[in-house]
Amino acid sequence: MAQRTKKKSQSASVHMTPLSRRIIALIFLFLIIVSAFQMGKLGAYFHIFFVFFFGSVVVYLFYILVGILSLYTLYSGLFYHFLSAEIMGAFLLFISAEMLLLVQKDFKGITIFVNYLKHRSYPQGGLFGALFYGLFSQLFDVVGALIGALLILSIAIILLYSFIYSHYKNYRNAHPKKNIEKNVEPIKEESNKIMIRKKTPKFFDFMKQEKEITLFPDDVFEDHQDSYIESEITDAFSFNENTLKLDIEEKTKTKQKNKPIEKKETIIEHNPQIISSYQLPTYKLLNPITRNKKGNDDSRAAKSTALLLENLLKQFGVNAHVEDYHIGPTVTKYELKLDIGTRVNKILSLQDDIQLALAAKEIRIEAPIPGKPFVGVEIPNKSPSMVPFNEIFQLAMRHKSWSNKLAVPLGKDIEGNLVVAELNKMPHLLIAGATGSGKSVCVNVIITSLLMKASPEEVRLILVDPKKVELSNYNGVPHLLAPVVTDAKKAAGVLQEVVNEMERRYEVFAANNQRNISSYNEFAGNYNNSHDDKKEIMPYHVVILDEVADLMMVASKTVEDCIMRISQMARAAGIHMIVATQRPSTNIITGVIKANIPSRIAFAVSSQIDSRTILDASGAEKLLGKGDMLFSPMDASSPVRVQGAYVDDSEVARIVDFASHQMETNYEDKYVNAKELSNDKSNSGDDPFAQEDEEYEECRDFVIQMQKASTSLLQRKFHIGYNKAARIMDQLEENGVIGPQIGSKPREVYIQSYSEEQL
Repeated sequence: MAQRTKKKSQSASVHMTPLSRRIIALIFLFLIIVSAFQMGKLGAYFHIFFVFFFGSVVVYLFYILVGILSLYTLYSGLFYHFLSAEIMGAFLLFISAEMLLLVQKDFKGITIFVNYLKHRSYPQGGLFGALFYGLFSQLFDVVGALIGALLILSIAIILLYSFIYSHYKNYRNAHPKKNIEKNVEPIKEESNKIMIRKKTPKFFDFMKQEKEITLFPDDVFEDHQDSYIESEITDAFSFNENTLKLDIEEKTKTKQKNKPIEKKETIIEHNPQIISSYQLPTYKLLNPITRNKKGNDDSRAAKSTALLLENLLKQFGVNAHVEDYHIGPTVTKYELKLDIGTRVNKILSLQDDIQLALAAKEIRIEAPIPGKPFVGVEIPNKSPSMVPFNEIFQLAMRHKSWSNKLAVPLGKDIEGNLVVAELNKMPHLLIAGATGSGKSVCVNVIITSLLMKASPEEVRLILVDPKKVELSNYNGVPHLLAPVVTDAKKAAGVLQEVVNEMERRYEVFAANNQRNISSYNEFAGNYNNSHDDKKEIMPYHVVILDEVADLMMVASKTVEDCIMRISQMARAAGIHMIVATQRPSTNIITGVIKANIPSRIAFAVSSQIDSRTILDASGAEKLLGKGDMLFSPMDASSPVRVQGAYVDDSEVARIVDFASHQMETNYEDKYVNAKELSNDKSNSGDDPFAQEDEEYEECRDFVIQMQKASTSLLQRKFHIGYNKAARIMDQLEENGVIGPQIGSKPREVYIQSYSEEQL
């Protein structure tokens, strides 16, 4: 009991909240300022106290160090590790400075320390200086103490220099956007002129921590012209596409000058440990943001449409007025406040009349708006605007979910706010829509976001593309666990291996008394730091099925069972699945799939039935296409209309090229050599009884015992339907247990007894 209490108190002291750390840092910063400037009696006493220990000169170096550490904690919310090399270097710098200030020919030995305690004859060095100088001079004389002080000073300089240089180098590697015009080497290619430059460093990377920053207030997007990034930011982020610089390793330059790079695809054993200096792609690789100057025109058009809408409703006897409107990229949402006594259904019945009067392509009525006493009328803009991926990615960099590696930006809602999908909270996603509605672009946005946010040590991908043209351009990316799977039969086997990996992870969690992947990785990291034998650090796995309809046609039972098991159990194991299809029918999106994948995205569909198949609600049939979607996350009460981001094929190609140059592909053997499964043998390979019914063995024993067999007899005995009983009879005949049907005569049972069967 005592040990448990002690462990609890230790863990409580270690896991302090960032707010508590910042409060402590503020207190220390206040004490340092008061002491350094000797503010009041308390400040003077604190200054005397610190001078006693550090001396009248070195004490100001102490003030500076504590001030820097306090500011660091205020900025990041983290305490600095006091046993690190840089802190030890600063401490040795203090000691050497104090010893050098106390070097005297006439005084040496431990008497200096005693004399300091009695009279403080040498106040410049402080108590620590007197102690160390007295000890060194007693052991090595005055000259030896001087040499020892210089040696300690050299060690301190080495430690501090190594710290500064390492972080300076890390900063250059992680921030290729700086010094972009320096050290550039052109590569001459007829088809593509690409500039390759040396790595650009950054500094103080240790101060970059996970933090939540709100980029804009909630009401900043009231006007459509304000939904874009300010001109200063846009100009700073813009670049010339013809002179794009790719930040790659210097060792690849020679290969690119002489011949094309030959990518090596190595298959590794189970649980690969990837250790590399992987650099995340920068948004500089994306197309520059084009500013929209139609904000004022859209605002004037919205005001005139609002007046027209009010007059139109009055003509039909509906008393309502427009309380507010929100201009989005493609549609404008008008919030109508109904007079008391006006029924909501009355507006819903006027949807076609409103569409006719406004000459709009499609209008969508949200009655009522969740959380508001208004009815929403969504009308398409006269001149819709595209949402570039570069813009939402830069907004996502300032979003509170940026530290989450599985949080991907999808686009903008009607009010112009960024919409982010956090895969670890969803935890799986269903994407469906008609051909040409933007489904494939959405999948590309998700994959590209993962490539730009996470390294292969953090997130691994499994891509299934039965159409063979949608995701094949991602081959060679180091995040892949296997080459993009294009064979539907092999895809079923890959899904079965994903289920096996999920079960293996749960066995590892149980063996280490952990509940999910985040707690296990934290435990494994702490264990590896203190033990020689290393435990596996598990990355997140994201499985993307681009067209599940083709898989269901080839191996429906295996695919549906694997999707069901993954969606039910794989969240805690760190495995997340994205299922996409352009055929939202009930035989493809079955009830089992819908029940286990609550987060869904619906693009434009042809009928209300398809919309209900995807979302269990209507509305998707009113979408405009070209990225217009209804996003329904797991915790949302109603779908949110979002204009999806658009990522160009050239942008994807640059991101893939950048990522593939960072690291060679490392495939896992079990996914590369997965068995092909189909409907005929989807469960057990070459086993002829793979599709037998559960009651087959019981029916077989019953027929052998009774020495007679008929469909009606099996129905009565085992309480099964005619179809199953007839199927079992066919299986018994195929396996040689009974004979064929001959007219009205009963079937002959070939096996007379179990002893005969054994013979």
